[in-house]
Amino acid sequence: MDGRPVEPRIEMEPNGPYIVHGPAIIVDADGHERRVEAGHSVKLCRCGHSATKPFCDSTHRTVDFVSRPHFEPERP
Repeated sequence: MDGRPVEPRIEMEPNGPYIVHGPAIIVDADGHERRVEAGHSVKLCRCGHSATKPFCDSTHRTVDFVSRPHFEPERP
């Protein structure tokens, strides 16, 4: 390590899930927390068809999910 603190990182897999790299805390709508430790990652569903929501189960491959090619922030 170079001494810098490890920060959470979220990647967008093309036509696939969000990949959350820890350390991070994911909080669901009911307030339940899922900790992602440093050095670990989880994949979150973007297609809406996963049977294991909020986590990805690779269903996006069978439903031909197509994501935006790059990040576009929402307008205020």
